Amino acid sequence: MNYSKSIKIAIFLILASVTVMFSNGIFTQKIQVADVVFLAVFIPVAVKFISERKKVYLSPFIKPMAMYLLAAALSIFVSVNLMTTTIEFIGICYLILLFLLLINIVDTKELFYYGVWCWVVISVAVCIIGLYGIILAYGFNINNPFVGLWLKHPYINHLYRVHSTFFQNEKFFSSYLLISIPLTLSLVFYEKRGRVRSFLIAALVLFLINAFFTYSRSLVGILSAIYIVAFRCSGYLASKRNFFVRSLKISGIVFIAVIWAATILFSYVQLIGVSSKTAKLYDLPEGMQEPFYYRHDIGIERTDTTVYYNYTYYLFLKKYALKMFAERPLLGVGGGAFLDKMKIYDLEGKAPQNYLLYDPHSMFFGSLAEGGMIGFGALIFLWSAIIFFIRKRIKDYRDDFIFYVAVASYAAIIGYFIQGTDIDIMNFRFLWLLFGFAAIALRLPDGPKKGIADAGNN
Repeated sequence: MNYSKSIKIAIFLILASVTVMFSNGIFTQKIQVADVVFLAVFIPVAVKFISERKKVYLSPFIKPMAMYLLAAALSIFVSVNLMTTTIEFIGICYLILLFLLLINIVDTKELFYYGVWCWVVISVAVCIIGLYGIILAYGFNINNPFVGLWLKHPYINHLYRVHSTFFQNEKFFSSYLLISIPLTLSLVFYEKRGRVRSFLIAALVLFLINAFFTYSRSLVGILSAIYIVAFRCSGYLASKRNFFVRSLKISGIVFIAVIWAATILFSYVQLIGVSSKTAKLYDLPEGMQEPFYYRHDIGIERTDTTVYYNYTYYLFLKKYALKMFAERPLLGVGGGAFLDKMKIYDLEGKAPQNYLLYDPHSMFFGSLAEGGMIGFGALIFLWSAIIFFIRKRIKDYRDDFIFYVAVASYAAIIGYFIQGTDIDIMNFRFLWLLFGFAAIALRLPDGPKKGIADAGNN
């Protein structure tokens, strides 16, 4: 087998393996199939690079990544749990190596084209399985491994949320689709062949159906990515500066902002305990009455007794993240050590007796708590640098494959940045593969630049 075919197999395995991210029953929660695939590919590639004295491509992203890694290393020395923070640091090293592996094995347009199409085809396969689960659940009321059932949801009665193949929950699946949807949409604009374009449109519809049935707050990031791709890749809209186009752009931004605000302020109701003798930790949200239904996953479906509620745990966890930041403003409590610090608050009597022990559910608040000003600054610098470089890459319209993928990468990165308000995404393997796609788009040459006027006639 020649080197090119080996690399194509490696690319496919790397991209396919992230679909078993956070899966149950495969190795451990921390070590996944994707990591085993990474080792199987990284070791022979590293040996080849060393033996042939090939130059390693680092990309402009490597400096902000190095600063992010340095901030993670510094937090080890002040962590409330040395082991946890050391493992977190090792995880960041691994993700940067995964990024470097991808951008060095995909070093031609042919391989990049192949890699992009691999992502689309794998996503189609995953979403066909997801659609099958949706049809069984909603069409025949059959619970199945590809959806999660929420009994007596507080706002919707019985609710099935699709997570497809090996994704542990719908949030991770929706985040994965945040790459697939803008990437496929950009290819719809690029592709001129009728049959291929029809396939891409059908794939896009399939992705959107699956994304909808995740009922995830990632919807805001997906809408933002679709908005960016639509206006950047459409030559007509890119060429117009009239009142209609400006109004359309402003209306889109306002709509997305309203949806984002609604998801952030939406009550996160969680039932955390049952008692007939004790009082509630918090008052019920207006309009909600006992008995209450929720949390079938911990065996509670209904109660006629007094219940504990932490209906704003999202805001509750942000409050404690800021508390940790105030106590340790420079370097925080240590990477990944938020939960360890909450346990310390428990022992000290500084936390409520009953609450759901979760991470801060926010990249930004989590970084403030765990990394302090240094860690948070490194995080923001990393994202700002990546966004700046890729935005500069797509400044001028080009009717070229690289341009369309660069726009899709830029749109997905913006979508993830927005999603970071709701979930900690920095350990997502597919996020670092997205960074890799963006870096490859910066590395490879594109076609001739097109003027805006020409773009409008395209």
